[in-house]
Amino acid sequence: WLIVIALRATNRVGEKIKWQGLMTVIATAVVYCLSVLPTGLVQVFEQFIQDPMLYVQFFRAAFTIININVMANFYVYSLTVRSFREFLRQKAALIKRAICGIRGGEEEAG
Repeated sequence: WLIVIALRATNRVGEKIKWQGLMTVIATAVVYCLSVLPTGLVQVFEQFIQDPMLYVQFFRAAFTIININVMANFYVYSLTVRSFREFLRQKAALIKRAICGIRGGEEEAG
């Protein structure tokens, strides 16, 4: 459904669709919807849960799952955004050089 809307919008403007951005938005939206689904279910079914401790456990689990959205964004961006992957490569190389430089300096001094 989102892809159809994006295609129509780009056709109206006369531009080419940017698949990388579209896939990032769709993946982020899907992960978000999946992460808030348990919270909605707890709120819908809370009247049927008789045991207060069971409700608290479901409630905590549901709100903990929301954190998956925050954690998953890193992986979604890594998989869908080429410039983000390049940024990560550059930073990893910088950290590797810094660690190897520190380790190499210690060996020379020791």
